[in-house]
Formats: sequence, structure tokens, C-alpha cells
Amino acid sequence: MNNTPSTTQLLFALLFATLISCKESPTKNIQGVFIADKESLKSAAAGKMGNSNALASALLKKIVDNAVVEFKIKDDSIKGVMFLAGITNTIHAKIESKNDSLFVKTDNSSFLIIPNNEGFLLNEIQMIKSNQDDLSPKTKTALEDHLKKQAELKDFKDNLGQWRKGYYVDELGDKTGKGYPFIVLAGSHENSTVVNSDVYVKGFMSNDKLFFEIYNSTFSFKENLPESEFGVIKIKFPNGEIKTEKVFFFQNTLSESPDDKKPVIYNHLVSSSDGELKILIDLGISSSYRTDKYQFSIKRGNLDEVLASIRQQK
Repeated sequence: MNNTPSTTQLLFALLFATLISCKESPTKNIQGVFIADKESLKSAAAGKMGNSNALASALLKKIVDNAVVEFKIKDDSIKGVMFLAGITNTIHAKIESKNDSLFVKTDNSSFLIIPNNEGFLLNEIQMIKSNQDDLSPKTKTALEDHLKKQAELKDFKDNLGQWRKGYYVDELGDKTGKGYPFIVLAGSHENSTVVNSDVYVKGFMSNDKLFFEIYNSTFSFKENLPESEFGVIKIKFPNGEIKTEKVFFFQNTLSESPDDKKPVIYNHLVSSSDGELKILIDLGISSSYRTDKYQFSIKRGNLDEVLASIRQQK
């Protein structure tokens, strides 16, 4: 049998390859740097806030005057910034094509792109091609800050619930080289007015003791704990057993077992015991004026590796 391709087969193959190579990219006609048309921007903003009186009109004018909407499209990628009414959206992503529509997805939003003679519509905002070769320095800085924050957030999430090595600092804030183990955990908070709001709990070991600090959901400030008072916490072990333990509150920090040398949580973590401990901090036990309750879980995990790394430095 002759397996040599016929002339007709070769012609079809060549024609097919030519058709594929000639197929245009859906973003071919919207390459370059684009800025928002102010009138289009004004119409889009007015549709959301209205301009029925003089105050609203003045506010609308200020919003549009201060707005920054600038994007660069290269190949099938788009990057840039949309700053409008005090809210900043940054985009640095691939343009996707589906059912003859172009759109781009960010962490919080999805934007539809509709090419036209002037440039393209971006969620009802007309983007017009500028004569710039690249994004403005201000837009580049905003993008760099955004990417840095994304990297920091990813690092934070990746290390949530993992023991890490921290460093003591001297009186001038410089690292001393002496380390200590710490961990950041997700927790919940409730009181008479709040139910199950998110908090973060930082646990750290120092001088064979365990301490906890509780932060709000943005990690911007510590939760308010009793000052220079004793309290009691509850600890649930993997086998279901529940123990209570005396603690001491100071400078919005909780110290385990201040009056004896049998710290329950610390001993469990540094021993060979595996399994997760569930912790309940009920401030109502130590104060009749407080209804705050904090819950979180903690386990040994990779603590041995961190402790070994710290011992090697000594």
C-alpha cells in the first residue's frame, strides 16, 4: 500500500495551515495605551450616583476630574488602573475570549471589553487610544504597589497556621539574631452585638512560655483585652477532653499559666503529642462587664523544624 500523501491532501493541509496562520487575534485592533473619555466617564458615574441637584453635580465633577483610568493592551494582556470615587481597581491579567466576547477577570470584578472605532468600551466607559508608548509613571507605581500587596497577601495566606521564625530586636529596632517561634491563626470573635466576626491570633513562645495576641480582621490593631488581670481559658483536646487553665492578661496579651510551671498548651505543642487543640477565651469569666469570646485552634505542625533552626543559631 502506498502511504505517500497525494497532491490533493498536501494542498488541503497547506490551505488549513494558511487559514490558521491568517486568523487574527481578537485583540489585534486594540493594541496600545488607552485613557478614559471624560464625558463617557461622567455619564457612567452619573448613572450610579445621580446628579439631581447642585451638590451632586459638583461632587460628580470632582470625581470625574480626579479620576484616573488608564490601560495598556499588548497582545492578549491588559494592565492598568481605574481610580474612581475613591476606589481603585488594578488590572494585570489576560484578556479572555468566549462566544465572540472579550472580558478580563480580576480578584474582585469582571470587566467586559467591546472594541469600537474609537478604541473600546470597558464596562460602559469609552477608552480612547492615546499617543503614549507606555503607561504613565503614576499608573506604573500603582500597579507595582498592587502586585507587592498581592505577593504579601499570598505569603500571609500560605503561612497561615504554620510556625515561623521571628527575631528579637534591640532598642533601636534592629534584629539581634536571636530567634523565637511564632504562628498566625485564623479565629472568630463574638459578643453581645457581634457574632462570629473574623480575627487573627498570633501565638509566640519566649523563655519556655506561650503568649497570644488577638488582632482584628485586617491585622491593623490588637483586640482590647483586660489589663493586669487573671482569667481562665478552656482547652479541648483531640480526644474530646476539656481542661481549664489560668491565664494572665497584660498589654492586650495573654500569658499562659503565670503562677505555675505546667503550661498546658505549651507542653502539648513541644511534646510528641499530635492533634489540634481548640481554645476558647471567654472574657466574661474574668469580668462581668465583658461578653467577648474568642475561639481558635492550634497544633504542633512544623514547630520542631522551627525550634531546631533556632537552636542551631545559639
